Amino acid sequence: MSRFSLVRKWRSALAGIPAALALVSSLPMTAHAEAASASETPRPRVGLVLAGGGAKGGAHVGVLKVLEEQRIKIDCIAGTSMGSLVGAGYAAGMPAAELEKFLIGINWDEVVGGIGRRPLEPIEQKRLETEASSTFELGVKDGALVSPGGLTNTSGIDNLLRSYVAQARMVSDFDQLPIPYRAVATDMVTGNMVVLDRGDLATAMRASMAIPGAFAPVMWDSWILSDGGQVRNLPVDVARETCADVVIVVNLVVPPTPPEKLVQAQQLIARSMDVMLQANVNLQLATLTERDVRIDVPMGDIGTADFERIPETVPLGEAAARTMAAALAQYSVPPAEYSAWRQRVTVPQDVEARVAAVRFEGLENVNPEYLRTLTSIQAGDSVNIEAISADALSMSALADVDSVSYRLEGDPANPTLVWLPQESSVGRDVLRPSMGVYGSGQGDLRFLMSVQYVRSWLNSRGGQWRADAQMGYESLIATSWYQPFDVAQRWFVEPEFFASRTVEDVFVDYERVAEYFFSDVGGRLDLGWNLGRLAQLRLGYATTTRKARLRTGTANLPGVDRLVPEIDTRDAGLAASAIYDSRNMASFATEGFAAEVQYIQSDESLGAERDWNRIEVGLRKGFPVGQHVAWLGLAGGTHFGDDLLPGDRAFTLGGPRTIPAFQFDELRARDYWLTSVNFLWRLKELVAVKNQNLYGGIGLQAVGLYDRIDLVPDGELYGVSAFLGGPTPLGTFTVGIGGSEESWAFWLSLGRPVGKGSILDDGLFR
Repeated sequence: MSRFSLVRKWRSALAGIPAALALVSSLPMTAHAEAASASETPRPRVGLVLAGGGAKGGAHVGVLKVLEEQRIKIDCIAGTSMGSLVGAGYAAGMPAAELEKFLIGINWDEVVGGIGRRPLEPIEQKRLETEASSTFELGVKDGALVSPGGLTNTSGIDNLLRSYVAQARMVSDFDQLPIPYRAVATDMVTGNMVVLDRGDLATAMRASMAIPGAFAPVMWDSWILSDGGQVRNLPVDVARETCADVVIVVNLVVPPTPPEKLVQAQQLIARSMDVMLQANVNLQLATLTERDVRIDVPMGDIGTADFERIPETVPLGEAAARTMAAALAQYSVPPAEYSAWRQRVTVPQDVEARVAAVRFEGLENVNPEYLRTLTSIQAGDSVNIEAISADALSMSALADVDSVSYRLEGDPANPTLVWLPQESSVGRDVLRPSMGVYGSGQGDLRFLMSVQYVRSWLNSRGGQWRADAQMGYESLIATSWYQPFDVAQRWFVEPEFFASRTVEDVFVDYERVAEYFFSDVGGRLDLGWNLGRLAQLRLGYATTTRKARLRTGTANLPGVDRLVPEIDTRDAGLAASAIYDSRNMASFATEGFAAEVQYIQSDESLGAERDWNRIEVGLRKGFPVGQHVAWLGLAGGTHFGDDLLPGDRAFTLGGPRTIPAFQFDELRARDYWLTSVNFLWRLKELVAVKNQNLYGGIGLQAVGLYDRIDLVPDGELYGVSAFLGGPTPLGTFTVGIGGSEESWAFWLSLGRPVGKGSILDDGLFR
């Protein structure tokens, strides 16, 4: 039993003291007070108990609709997990019709899956995470690795809950809500049940819903709180202790699991959770008396994570409640009495106020002035909950911030808005590991292991030290310092040093004849400009000492020396780039636009040993087509002037992301253009509301190659491809086959993109 409940018993004991009664009589009438009103029908106090069940909990709204039709007044509510969410809304003053509209209107892909969060990320954060090719992060604290508290970012959930009960969040004592309310959570330290009866209502719901491993726990006083279903998925006893003489219990019933579905390890692990929940549910059901009403709602095949099926659950709750109409009727009250009660307990959740000041609290590393540049609300502004939510989401899109809460304090009509950002649980030292595997039907097998390290907020302007290490067919060690000049991080400088070694195949007339090592050691100094969240420009100086050595094959075949000679030279000069990224996902984006331009000029006057220049442009646009996706891709590259582009700096094409009928590096030219069209059918959802789907696709490609150096005449090539793929928890996965008149290729890839021949092989175009 929590200390909150002990305090509640102590307060109840004082209810008979005359001074306390006088104080209570001066407060607005609550459900407790009206229950004692002599003018109303004498009746037992009714407690509503709402079970946990994830998406299945939408059935509670259907039950509430029937209770309203039956004119049943609710004196208190106790809920767990999704039951706590529905119960909190009803206790805060939302009628069943509003609850139904709210639940059905939730975009769970955005709230749970994070769809829509990426466009809010700063452009440099997108670029850095794209280079890492991984969304998985580990922190480094006190010399040890730490993982996030949950696999799912909860900023969308937190923001939803705060908006949902915006007005009620100003009531710190849950007995003073229109209907007294309790949320049940589990203390992960002791394993005890914690009954939350005061504090921030949105945080109480969030704690009750924090499925261990999936969502980070909630730190509350000395507790570490997670989903209450572990200890009390159906909190009958909590409702009785709160107010109830009788209880109406909404029990979500799932069909028995067939034996044939309990043979694999993952099936048994999932089932063990169901068994644990059902055990504590059965104990609570055993306490029901003949005066109580038990409403069993058969949920069929609707699962805990099937949030897109919530609209189907409401009618199930209605149907189940109607079967118990006779038992419910005994607690019905006259129409006039019910109407008066309904009017008293209905409270709009809108917030309208003119903000007197804006303040940030609780930050250790992140500069609050930087967060201020990401928000729009300023002192003197008239705001509503939508404006507050928009600013909260903007800040929580930062990698440095897990979520953003807030409070309004002072004069309700002219309050101070206090932002309470919660910094990343993994700290400011972050590792992003990734791996990539690629294999082809022609015998290629390429493998990569990589880790990106970022140490953030080295100064008040947001300086970062970055390091990358990679091994495999491409080995790399790189380090850089990213330093913004201004608090808003619009202008920056980034010096970088690197050493790499790659392996490239050499083809002559579509035949593999040799394999070369390319070793590069050099550095780059960039000055940059971040244009909002979507675009970035860089201009700098780059220098590279390059060595090319034959690894296998022969360099004596006609044309091979011209193609890739053995060299030991230095390239140096100007380097410029621009990116634009409005995609909703980093991989298999269903909408948005990605574009990149790269320009390099090597000039002897700037320290080079050879003169050349080249520019390359790539873009991809995603179009949603119902649940399916279409992609349009364009790319091209050329060299300028009279300086001949060296063979080792020519454009190389081939592979799944350019023209799948050919191998990586199979096509080499000094000028090219490429266009591709792909249509993807969504075949299966791999991870609910995370945009991790299995797609089947077909693609058409056309490419023009000019001034070719692989001993093939200039001209156009056309290809077609078919593939399966999608983003998965292990990274991007594709398997497919491509064909053309000259060649065909089969491939399989997983994780980090392999191959860096053209701009379309960059992570920006996954």
